[in-house]
Amino acid sequence: MTEPTPEKVVELVIGLDERYNFMNFVDPRRPKRLFLDLSERCELVFTLSDQLINAGWSFQRRPIEIQRDFGVNFSSYVWVPYSIGGGELAPRSRFKIIYEDQRMGEYTYSLLMLDSHGQKIDLDPNIDNGAGRVP
Repeated sequence: MTEPTPEKVVELVIGLDERYNFMNFVDPRRPKRLFLDLSERCELVFTLSDQLINAGWSFQRRPIEIQRDFGVNFSSYVWVPYSIGGGELAPRSRFKIIYEDQRMGEYTYSLLMLDSHGQKIDLDPNIDNGAGRVP
């Protein structure tokens, strides 16, 4: 028996600011540092920014790896069709996973991308859902 899709959706639009820092461009006028709200079960949608797609970037064949999860908290990824302004589809530019909120801890996830030259770019931020870091 499968659970229904979560009501909460967390959008992350991966882009680069003027200092070449990876940021969340959900609001292009006010990009924020990459942060996942893992306070409850949710669907996480990762999209490359239009700027990166136009520059020839994509996610790798396997777009995400989550260390030490063992399939407990995060589902497998699913590709989601995406196009810029309703034009031609941009392959491997958006995917989603479901966060199940089954085990507390700190996780490192790797977003696996390709730049316009086919070079592999890995981004490895930490995420914490309540039991990890001590200030």
